[in-house]
Amino acid sequence: MAIVSTIPEKCRRCYTCVRECPAKAIKVEGGQATVVEERCIACGNCVKVCAQQAKHIQDGIATVRAMLRGPVPVVACLGPSFPAAFDRITPGSLISATRALGFSEVWEVAFGAEMVSREYARRFETARLRGETIIATPCPAIVAYIEKYLPALQEALAPIVSPMIAVGRAIRKEKGENVRVVFIGPCIAKKNELRDTAVAGAVDAALTFRELEGMIEEAGLNPAEMPESECDGPRSAIAGSFAIPGGLLKTSGLSTDILENDIVVTEGKDRVLDVLREAAEGRSQARFFDLLFCEGCISGPRMLNELSTVARKEILARYVREQASRVSPAQVAASLARFRDVDLSRGFTPQNLRLPTPPEEDILRTLRSLRKFAPEDQLNCGACGYPTCREKAIAVCQGLAEPEMCLPYLVEELEDTCSRLEKSHVELASAQQRLVQTERLASMGQLSAGVAHEINNPLGTILLYSHMLLKQFASEDARRADLEMIASEANRCKGIVRGLLDFARQSRVSREPVGLEPLMREVQTIVSARAAQARVRVEVEADRALPMLMLDRAQIKQMLVNLVENGIDATPSGGRVRIEARPARSGEAAEICVRDTGCGIPPEHLPKLFTPFFTTKEMGKGTGLGLAIVYGIVKMHSGDVAVDSKVGKGTTFRVTLPAKKAETV
Repeated sequence: MAIVSTIPEKCRRCYTCVRECPAKAIKVEGGQATVVEERCIACGNCVKVCAQQAKHIQDGIATVRAMLRGPVPVVACLGPSFPAAFDRITPGSLISATRALGFSEVWEVAFGAEMVSREYARRFETARLRGETIIATPCPAIVAYIEKYLPALQEALAPIVSPMIAVGRAIRKEKGENVRVVFIGPCIAKKNELRDTAVAGAVDAALTFRELEGMIEEAGLNPAEMPESECDGPRSAIAGSFAIPGGLLKTSGLSTDILENDIVVTEGKDRVLDVLREAAEGRSQARFFDLLFCEGCISGPRMLNELSTVARKEILARYVREQASRVSPAQVAASLARFRDVDLSRGFTPQNLRLPTPPEEDILRTLRSLRKFAPEDQLNCGACGYPTCREKAIAVCQGLAEPEMCLPYLVEELEDTCSRLEKSHVELASAQQRLVQTERLASMGQLSAGVAHEINNPLGTILLYSHMLLKQFASEDARRADLEMIASEANRCKGIVRGLLDFARQSRVSREPVGLEPLMREVQTIVSARAAQARVRVEVEADRALPMLMLDRAQIKQMLVNLVENGIDATPSGGRVRIEARPARSGEAAEICVRDTGCGIPPEHLPKLFTPFFTTKEMGKGTGLGLAIVYGIVKMHSGDVAVDSKVGKGTTFRVTLPAKKAETV
């Protein structure tokens, strides 16, 4: 099981863990920040910064409980920072509560720090004489980072175990191998250190302070009410200061001059990374590096309280002074002599997990996909968790990040989506309006067809008998004029009925190969006299790419004549009516437009345009069937007709006809 993993249902895409991970061990997939186990150094930065508590830490409680139930003695080792973690109870009470859980003994890891500090003092003097560089190794996160990502510094790692491993080996020397050792501290990386083959076998399990607190609560113990007791095992003097930045130097007896720069002591992810990069590039003159990813172990990721680093330092310093006052240097020396032959050395396992830098063209391609076309487009806002847009693009190329992590990119995509949705909404509303109009016109068409069929028969009878009577009267007969009026009005009614049938699509379509440009020229000739009288210019333009189409020539001509004549009637003297034809955008239809520069149509009239008998012309100047017939003809050809109009600027009728090409040209 991974030391640190993500709880998917809690992860909220804040990418804070990406920003804080020094090892690029966070891979974002489907918006979820997943910890890549083999890249993780278990520094705990992602755990500390995750406001959603979406990071899960490997639980060691079950393992430790199984050990405590077994027949083998289990020794607890308290990390040096425990007085600062359990600030509301005395150190002695905590030791008693820990022992009450079933541990056979409780040792302080501070003695392990006492052991390794002497080794550091010896090695530093040797390195100073030889001009070598030493990087202290108490922090397992530092060791793991260098092993995985800074192969140039692996030779500089001090081959000295951490205080935890040192005290574990000391316990086994004194108790034998038939014992279990459990480390307890604020550090997550200690769980990872147990897996390191170079130091395996010294410590069997690791608990965080929070896990220890949970075990005490579940056991029903109240440490504040328990008597104080001392730790088992050898005592240390000032080695408890290891948990404070610079504590290693204090315990080792090393001193540094700020003007010499031969010793560097620093902590915190950003400062540590800067120092390591400088050392790897040969830009540092220092010979000894004491580095901690946390701001000292007193600020480990699993500390229990919200005290400041200064407050914790004061608590721990007070405890260290008390211990030093009770333990003489001779006692410490005797204890160290007793464990003189404990092996404090270790090796390292170079892994080099540095990802190769992607080719420049891939980085630029990724930047362009994120709408970063120029340097000024790279906002470097850090919302994605990466300090610069370029680093984010590199992470995308390396498979660690997703384009959707970029907030400005998402905002622009959202704006585009909203714009498309708004346009789609307008188009949908327009389509819905057209559908309502089509259904209404279809209903009227059915009614019109029924009425027209019923009227046709009486009209035919009237015409038949009126013509028969006309043959019986001489030309000078006064009654003949009345009969001619009856016949004329009956013919007029028959024309209206024919228009109703055309609107209702009851007429038959006789398709034949038709060239639109010659047909439009014919229409221009037909309306020329009317246009000249109104002093309106009629123009024709057809795209030569239009093929011959299978249409009903007479009906399409009638449709165009109706539209052009309406345009002429609406256009003032000196205006223009233009007929245009071209392939539609889809390429599977022909589009015919009739544009005029007339008075335009008020918006409230647009939904009624194709309704039979609707007209804005004066009484006696129109039947209101012209556009209704246009609508019927277009629908008979399986086409569509739309109108755009602005009052005072003109009107455009746009007719779309399926491009059913003629077999012969």
